[in-house]
Order: sequence, then C-alpha cells, then structure tokens
Amino acid sequence: MAENKEPKQVNAGGKKPRHTARVCEYMTYSGKEAFKRLRTNVLIALGDDPGKKGRIIGVTSAQPSEGKSTVSVNLAYSLAELGKSVLVIDGDMRRPAIHEIVGASQTPGVSEILTGKSGLNESIVRYKSTADGTVFDLIPGGEISDHPSELLNSSRFGKMLEVVSTVFDYVVVDLPPVNAVIDAVNVSKYVDGLVVVIREDHCPRYVLTECVEQLRYAKANVLGFVMNGCVEGAGKHYQYKNQKYYRYG
Repeated sequence: MAENKEPKQVNAGGKKPRHTARVCEYMTYSGKEAFKRLRTNVLIALGDDPGKKGRIIGVTSAQPSEGKSTVSVNLAYSLAELGKSVLVIDGDMRRPAIHEIVGASQTPGVSEILTGKSGLNESIVRYKSTADGTVFDLIPGGEISDHPSELLNSSRFGKMLEVVSTVFDYVVVDLPPVNAVIDAVNVSKYVDGLVVVIREDHCPRYVLTECVEQLRYAKANVLGFVMNGCVEGAGKHYQYKNQKYYRYG
C-alpha cells in the first residue's frame, strides 16, 4: 500500500450520510454509549497480542436484516474515537451497504480489487466526522459479483487482509449472514474473531442455533453477540428499521 496517496474523503463538507441515524455522530447519547460498550467488550474478548499489529474483526448475523452493517460502521467509528487507525471492509458482495450508510460510492471496491480491476489504494475512501473529526477508512463492496463466495475464499482476499492488517490498528469486515450463504464461514479463518448481530424479536431461536453450530463446526472464534433494536428503558434504545431484503439471483 503506497503511503503517498491520500484516500478519497466523504462527509468532509458537512453533508450528512444518507441514513443519518445509523452513524454514531448523529445518534442519541444512549446509542453512542451502546457502541462504546460494544467496543470495550470486543477489545476485552480479543485480548492482548503484542506480536500482532492489526486485529481483524468480522461482523455477521444469522439471517438478513439484523443490522450487521450498521454495527460494523459504528464499531469502526467507536474504535477510531480512541485515536486508532481503522478500516472497514464491505465483504457482503451480494448486497453491499456500507457505502450507503456513510454516503460513499459503491465502486471501486472489494470486487474490483479481487478481480484486478482496481488497486487497493484506489478503492479506499476516508470518512471524517463533521462533529468531532473522528476518521476511519473504508473499502466499499464494489460491483455485484457473480462469484462472491469464490472471491472471498480466494488467497487474494486473504492476502488483502494480510496487507491492510499491517497498516491499520483494526480492520472490521462486514460479512453476509451465516445461514444465507457460506461466505462468513469461509472468511472466518482470516479474522481474529467474529461478532454476531441479533435483532430483538426478529431472529428465531432455531435460526440462531443453526448459525452457532455452523460457526463452531468451522472452529470460528466467536467474540460475542450483539442484541440490536432492543429497548432497555424509557427513552433508552438503539433501534432502526430497514425494509430491504437479501436477493440472491
């Protein structure tokens, strides 16, 4: 990765992302605190490894519409608040969403990098908060691929993660739902740990059980589970609605 090229920047001129309530800087106090708590728990679960610079964190769910992409972005934001260098990778190449959340272009991204159509530097976008100057970088999902599972399971993807982990303190990878496709299971061997997102009153017990069994079979390191959309008390909640659904041609 070349050091002399500055990433393209989004949200630097005061323009809010398309879904403003889904980025930490526009959330309520309780929403921000929820992600700070998640950040703390993830760091504790990862533990200390003095010999490793970049820690790679995968974020997935059992089924669609649990809120994993929003959790990915805001976990990255919260880590960046510590002054750490953070990169978010949209590894959901069937329905990429990270670019919509932060107001960036979908391409070039992961798809173009893995097919050799774009370089790593050309695909990185920088998000800068207009509220407090918090900065993190991201790689969008790119053009929808006909063979996403093969691309994510390739040595080229593994090499990409290896390279960025030497540059960034933390790399957060947004992955497809475990029960929908095999992608998250394939990528689990490249990450230091996985966070599984569950939406309250949305994910049936048997669906979550199937997800956990699949991850255990793959010997994935599950750091923990995030309960999304739950209400802890009057006025204290982190919740959003998303009416989109996965489509697999």
